[in-house]
Amino acid sequence: MMTNYYRSLVKALGIGTLALGSVSAFAQDSDMDLYELSLEELMNVEIVSATKKSESLFEAPVSSYSISRDEIAQSGVTSIPEALRLCPGVIVREMTNGNYDVHLRGLENTARYTNTVDQQNKLTLVMIDNRPVFNYEQGGTFWEFLPVDLIDVERIEIVRGPAAPLFGPNAVTGVINIITRHAEKKGLYTSANAQIAPGQTSVGNLALGYGFSDKLTITLSGNYQNRDRFDDEYYIISDDAYSSDLDELADADLLYPDPALAQEKFGVNAFVNYKANENAGIEFSAGLQDADGQKAYLSASAPTLVTGNGGSTKYANLAARFYGLNARLSHNSGDYYLVKEAQPGATLVEYKVNDAVLEYEWEINEKISFRPGLNFQHVDYLVNDSLNSEINNYAGSLQGDFKPAENWRVIAAGRIDKFNSLDKPYFSYQLATTYTIKDKYVIRAAQSRSSNSLFWATTALSSSGEELDLTSVTMTELGFRAQLTPNLSIDADLFRQQLEDMSLFLLTDFDLTTNPITVEVGYKNLPLKAIQYGMTLSANYVPTSRIQLKPFITIQKTEVKDRPLGFNALDTDPVFNPYNIYTTVDEDQESTPSVYGGLYANYRVSQKWNVNLSSYFFSAHTLFNEIDLQREGESAVGVGQIDGKALINAKVSYQVVDKLNLYINGRNLLGGESREFYGTDRTGRSVLFGASYNF
Repeated sequence: MMTNYYRSLVKALGIGTLALGSVSAFAQDSDMDLYELSLEELMNVEIVSATKKSESLFEAPVSSYSISRDEIAQSGVTSIPEALRLCPGVIVREMTNGNYDVHLRGLENTARYTNTVDQQNKLTLVMIDNRPVFNYEQGGTFWEFLPVDLIDVERIEIVRGPAAPLFGPNAVTGVINIITRHAEKKGLYTSANAQIAPGQTSVGNLALGYGFSDKLTITLSGNYQNRDRFDDEYYIISDDAYSSDLDELADADLLYPDPALAQEKFGVNAFVNYKANENAGIEFSAGLQDADGQKAYLSASAPTLVTGNGGSTKYANLAARFYGLNARLSHNSGDYYLVKEAQPGATLVEYKVNDAVLEYEWEINEKISFRPGLNFQHVDYLVNDSLNSEINNYAGSLQGDFKPAENWRVIAAGRIDKFNSLDKPYFSYQLATTYTIKDKYVIRAAQSRSSNSLFWATTALSSSGEELDLTSVTMTELGFRAQLTPNLSIDADLFRQQLEDMSLFLLTDFDLTTNPITVEVGYKNLPLKAIQYGMTLSANYVPTSRIQLKPFITIQKTEVKDRPLGFNALDTDPVFNPYNIYTTVDEDQESTPSVYGGLYANYRVSQKWNVNLSSYFFSAHTLFNEIDLQREGESAVGVGQIDGKALINAKVSYQVVDKLNLYINGRNLLGGESREFYGTDRTGRSVLFGASYNF
């Protein structure tokens, strides 16, 4: 999708960023030295997404986490999805260099033999400043299409568990909310970011901000990434083999015009903030992005699973608050190819999404407050200039926050969503409570339920005469936080989640006796239920203001009830069709790792030197794809066998002069090349060189 003009613009941006001092690292408050945070600042973490109120993470009533821009900068992560490897309860697997599949606790691929789209995460809502950036075509998030990059990030907040009552449909397993940063002082500030692994990865970021006064600030930013694949092989479906020889594939020059490219993207953003006083203000943001690359998504018309895709998108977002009244209007539109432009079977998707939200913070007294809200969303999709679908969603919500006692808090929230093409409304809810003991121990409990929204595919291609039920997850959770010492806190949660009403695109009718032959396909709900039990443990230990350790681990198990043995809705026949979706089996789900976690460790050696070590790991698991049904037995190359893996990353920074840091950033230092997703690339080691400049 990236035109020659855009390529020239992008390269100029990257060169210009490098010229600013070969600068790298991430935007920091120009009044704050990245390595001068106090012990109190390292221990106290702010979060808004847990209840839509700014509060301490320690006091939040649900399972949540917040990654600060300082942690992002120190860790050396090179993209937003990679930064999520610093968060407990998040499964992050790399397909090709820079292209990721991200899950909160899993629950993907529960039906086993699904297509590549259904292997990926369609249950987590991703937002930028409370603005959904979800893909309503088939569900999920195109991370490569995000217009913002790490230089724009103030923090990333994660809420694990159903959260639709606060943020709307698709917050089924949780919410990832990217909070952007703004200029915070009068005058000009500049931040820039450039790092390079020669012949492999180049990342450039630039942000310019100006504070006209304490009330009005503006920020402009640009970002660019160019990444080559770590692998030169493709998984050839028909051969059940990996090969770098594409000469025998039909239309190989169209399907793979640049086999080495993993990702090339750029984004431009503008942020304007006006704060009249503590109770009133306006925020406006707008931007665009363009991306090309190769990853696994929709490959039915290609001979391999890794195929080209690309898209251009733009957005505008206006948010205002006035003495408790909060309003937001947003527009997001663009086009993208499910299979790359000009390739055989290319599918062009054009879309527009408009959102309107109105909420009121009604504080009755110090103990009781309410937040009623209204929401309207209009989604318009056009596929290949022929298949059109419009989805309207009208919603009302109410959240109540009550403190029966000084140390006891109760939160109840509910939301009703009514879609234009569904007869029945959908109700989501959240009940949560916390009890604090001696200001050091917090016991919490939550019960919640959320559903997906309608997608273009299920609306346009549903089985005739049948209304689908929306996929939902119901969760019960118990949690405990403790401030054991002034410099050590722990967080633990136990959870049970149940997924139901999953739908798949299936053969629904087939009749050889008619002329022409009758063939009907469409989406239908499956009878299966997936039940997941798990536990997440994390800690924050700061022995001194120079050292911070944050280990975390999740252990979980998922059981699938009534998993279909057949992938059609036809009548069973002992010879021709022994199984359909109603012929089922109970089994343990194998597609989600049962153990995963990591470690963030930072050591400020001196005023000049900083050393960061981070790790991420997951246990072995097995992904399944519909192409497995075409074979007798398992794949000869074990394409779905995902080995257990541990990644070790390190970044060493040196402050040359005030505001300028040079660093070496090593990713996957152990060099483990095992593939992390079905039929995708081997991963590789990266050593990047860069610098940071903040003025």
